[in-house]
Amino acid sequence: MKFQPFALMMTAAASLGSILGTSVAPAAGIAPTAQQTDPIAVGADLPDVEVTSIKGEDVSLRDIADGKPTVLVFFRGGWCPICSRHTAELIKVYPKIQEAGAQIVAISPDNESSSKDNIAKNSIPFPVFSDPDVSAAKAFGLAFQVDDGTLEKYKGYGIDLEKASGFDHHALPIPAVYITDAKGKIVYAHSDPNYRQRLDPKKILDNLPE
Repeated sequence: MKFQPFALMMTAAASLGSILGTSVAPAAGIAPTAQQTDPIAVGADLPDVEVTSIKGEDVSLRDIADGKPTVLVFFRGGWCPICSRHTAELIKVYPKIQEAGAQIVAISPDNESSSKDNIAKNSIPFPVFSDPDVSAAKAFGLAFQVDDGTLEKYKGYGIDLEKASGFDHHALPIPAVYITDAKGKIVYAHSDPNYRQRLDPKKILDNLPE
């Protein structure tokens, strides 16, 4: 699924950023670029990592997914219009996912306040958890460093990653969708360093565990 609006501006920002470079070396577990991420694959166990609910409670991903097939969706943040459009598509298939006995859990680097705003703005019916320090994104091999040039371009669009997350790591996850079975084993994985490329929600329905 390819979303075009806004994409050319953002791609130009990324291209300029790659030319200008990043002045700070990425932290451990954060890839230098989106293309250098190394996502975990099918067959792996769900990483033992915590995310934060909109109530400010730290919760283990394994506890969230325990005993129930789970669709984990990593997105860049409520500020990302392409993420919002993909979320709208996920909302359409959410009832069918529930009918299949599964659940959706969304994860982004937004802090609790930003996540609450995103839920309200997009009328999201499924849980959205915060990963402001990108620990979950790192555990899944999805985190990458946003270079200085791109950060400046984002600011020009009114996007402040530090305000959204509350951290100055300047890292984001590449968009990804994982499906786990009731035992926490990853049975389907999709990710793409090109943030414009999003998984067709129909493929989620096709790959839910029996």
